[in-house]
Amino acid sequence: MSTKLALTRRSLLKGAAATGFLLPATGLYRPAIAQSNPDRVIFATTQEPVQFNPLLYANGGTDTIPEALVFDALWDVDEKGDFIPNLAARIPTRENGDISEDGRTWRVNLKPGVTWSDGQPFTAKDVEFTYQTIVNPSVAARSRSGFDLIDGIKIVDDHTVEITLKRAYVPFYWAWQSMHIVPHHLLSGESDINTSGFNAQPIGTGAYILQSRTAGSHMIYEANPNYHRGAPKIKQFIHKFVPDQLVAYGQMRTGEIDYFGLVGIPYDRWEEARGLPGRTFQLNPQPYVQFIYFNTEKPQFTDPKVRKALYIACEMEKSIQDINFGSTPRTLSYLHPSHWAYNGALKEETANPQLAEKMLDEAGWRRGADGIREKDGVKMKFTMSTTAGVPSRQASQQLFQQNWKDIGVDMEIRNMPGSVVWGDYTTKSQFDTLLVAWEPPVGMDPDYSARCHSNAIGNGANYTLYKNPEVDRLLDLGATQENVEERKQTYAKVQDILLEEVPFAPQFGVVQGNMTVSALQGIKPNQYVTDAAWNVHEWSWA
Repeated sequence: MSTKLALTRRSLLKGAAATGFLLPATGLYRPAIAQSNPDRVIFATTQEPVQFNPLLYANGGTDTIPEALVFDALWDVDEKGDFIPNLAARIPTRENGDISEDGRTWRVNLKPGVTWSDGQPFTAKDVEFTYQTIVNPSVAARSRSGFDLIDGIKIVDDHTVEITLKRAYVPFYWAWQSMHIVPHHLLSGESDINTSGFNAQPIGTGAYILQSRTAGSHMIYEANPNYHRGAPKIKQFIHKFVPDQLVAYGQMRTGEIDYFGLVGIPYDRWEEARGLPGRTFQLNPQPYVQFIYFNTEKPQFTDPKVRKALYIACEMEKSIQDINFGSTPRTLSYLHPSHWAYNGALKEETANPQLAEKMLDEAGWRRGADGIREKDGVKMKFTMSTTAGVPSRQASQQLFQQNWKDIGVDMEIRNMPGSVVWGDYTTKSQFDTLLVAWEPPVGMDPDYSARCHSNAIGNGANYTLYKNPEVDRLLDLGATQENVEERKQTYAKVQDILLEEVPFAPQFGVVQGNMTVSALQGIKPNQYVTDAAWNVHEWSWA
C-alpha cells in the first residue's frame, strides 16, 4: 500500500476548516436581529472592500458592492443580458441614429434632472471627465479597454455627448457598462486621484450614500431620497464583513445577516442550505473563472514550459469533484465553457505528473539532495496566496501543494485577509502565485486585453506581467471584428496560446450558492455582472 498522502474529499475539507463548523456564541444564541428591522438590510461578504473609486483597481465582487450602491453607469445589463438605460436616457443603436453606420460615432443622450448626492447636477461634463480620467496615464485605472480607442468626446450640450472612435470597437457597450461615472466638480481639481480622499468618502449619483465605515467590521449606507430611479424601498444598507465562510453561513442560518453574497455558502453545505426554513437558496452562475496565477517575472516562472509543467501536474478535476462536490464546470480557458467564444477544441492535459516531471527535467530544473528541484542556484520554492477563511480555496491549495510536492516542487500556503491580498500585493505583482477568481474585464465580451495584453502591465490588470506579441496582435484584432464567427476564431487562437504558455492556469468556472432571508424581495441573480447589488434600488421587504 502506498504511503503517499491520500487527499480525499473529507480530509481536504476537514484540513481546510481545521476547527470544524463551530460557531461563536454570538452566532448561535443572538436573536434574529437582521430581520427585526424592515428599514434595514444586512448584506455579508467574506471580503472587505479596499477602495471606493469605481475607476481604480477593483477586487471584483467585493469593491463592486460599494460601486453598485453609490455610483451609476451610463447603462446597466439586466439578468437577461440586455442593456438597459441608467444615466443615459436610452441605449445608443444604429436603428435610433445614435451610432453611425461605420460604428465610430456614438451619441449618448443623458437623463435630465439627475443630481449627485451632494446636490450638484449631473451633466455631460462628468462623462467627459470620467473618460479623461480613465485614459490619464498617471491614474491606475482598472481597465482602459475601449477608452484608449476614443479619438475625442464632444459636449453637445449639458445632456448630450458625442464620442468618436479611432476605429469601431465591438465591446464598447460593455466598456461603459463596467465603468461608473465620477463627479467632475469634486475630482477635477485633485492633484492625484489615486490617493484622493474621495476614494474613501465617495459621492455618487447612486441609490445609497455611504455614511460610515468601521474597518474590519462593516459599512453603513443610507438611502438616497433623490435617486433618479426612485428612492430605495429599504432605508439602510449594512455591508458586513465576516472573514470566515463557515461563520458567515452560521450567521445566515441564525438570522444575523439577511443576504450572504460573494463566495456564498460552502459547497458541502448546499444540500442543508436548500432545506432551511425561512431562507431562499439561490444557485448563481458567475462570470468568474478561478485560476492559479503565476508571476511570470519570478525566476521560477519565466519559462512557459515550467508553468505548463506545474499546471498539468495539478489534479484539477479532482479539485472540482472532491472539494466543490462537482458543482462547478471545468474550464480550460479564461471563459466559462458555456460562453459563445469558448474554444471547445482545447484539450484537457491534467493531471499528468509523469509528463510534468519530464518537462521540468528538460527545462533544467533538477532535483537536489533535499528532493526539491533547482536551477542556477534557484530553488523551485514559492508561495501561493488567496483570501483567508475560504475552506474550498484552502482545500484546493492543499491539493496542489501535494501534487507539486510529488514532482519536487515546494509550495508554501500564505493566505491573507482579502483587503490585503488583493491590494498592492496583487496590483503591484508582489506575489509568487495566487489562487484567484477573475471575471472578464469588459463585461461578458471575450476581449481579455486588460488582463493579458502587454500594454496592460502597469496600466491595467495584467498582474502576471505576461508578454506575447502574437497575443497582443490577436487581442487588438478581435476588438475590431464585427463578424461573430471571425471574432470566435480570433479568440480561439488567444485561448490556444494561453493554455500553452499558462500565465494563469484555469481551474473552473465559478458557480455560487447564495442565500437570502425569504422575506427579502426583488433579488435578481445576474450572471452577467459581478455586483450582487446591481438592482438594489428594487429590493424590498415582504
